Amino acid sequence: MASLKDIKVNINVDTADFIKSLRQLQESIKMDNVRILKGWTKEEREELEDAKETGNLGNFLHNITGYPEDTNCGYVWDNYHKASSREQISIIQDIVDFYTGKAKFSEQKYYIKMPKVNYPYLIRDMGGKFDHAQSPDILGSGENSFTEQEIKAIDSRYMAFAVPVEADDE
Repeated sequence: MASLKDIKVNINVDTADFIKSLRQLQESIKMDNVRILKGWTKEEREELEDAKETGNLGNFLHNITGYPEDTNCGYVWDNYHKASSREQISIIQDIVDFYTGKAKFSEQKYYIKMPKVNYPYLIRDMGGKFDHAQSPDILGSGENSFTEQEIKAIDSRYMAFAVPVEADDE
């Protein structure tokens, strides 16, 4: 019997596709261990995401903790200055974790609602099969909302019928 050292595998893959697939796998594994940020308004979330893309952590923290209010991060600044000391520490921890990739915001979820039919909502039952329901809030029905990626994996044409789910505390 041949040892593992003696076994050669010839893999023919397009290098660019292979590297892209490896990066996607690495990112999905990394994101599984990331905490989800909650309690941020849509406006605060947008300010934090914009700041991460365009600036650096030190500047953003300086802007929200300083006086007077910085207009580039007014929502986060306002939240920070209304908060207690303990809450301020939590806000700063969220910002640092978001910048360093240890935290993320949850993905937007959507209902798939078909127009002009008696059972307009697409759902996935407990067995993984797709069905339709009168309401997305059927108890025990399985999944009733999906991320954009999940919808496109089902059928990209469903994106035309995607209705954003309003979360109380994303």
